[in-house]
Amino acid sequence: MAKEKKGRVKGALTEKDLGRLKESLLREKQRVLRQGNFTREVMDTPTTTGDLSSHRTHIADQGTENFQREFASQLRSIEARSLREIDEALNRMDQGRYGICEKCGKPIPLARLEVVPYARFCMKCAQQRNTGE
Repeated sequence: MAKEKKGRVKGALTEKDLGRLKESLLREKQRVLRQGNFTREVMDTPTTTGDLSSHRTHIADQGTENFQREFASQLRSIEARSLREIDEALNRMDQGRYGICEKCGKPIPLARLEVVPYARFCMKCAQQRNTGE
């Protein structure tokens, strides 16, 4: 690998970089957990449309409630996937594999990790995965 100033391997993350990225991952995890709590409340709280019963007699009310529950369910799925990605990134940090593309084995640029701190692939490999190449 090419060397940068002071003997540092080009593309390698410094301890300072790793610390900042770990903090970013932990903040994102807390944000997703808070969002998950809110989503759970939405799913668990019966909606009312002015009447005091939880029984829906109007088809529009039922449709709205079904839409809201389906939307909240999809959010829960996204939140679970995000938490899994974040936890896997934290595990890669602990194992010394963080910041290395899982496909080509090259370092993932710091700029990409700052935007997507749980990235598992460099941009080239991520694009290839998305286009099915």
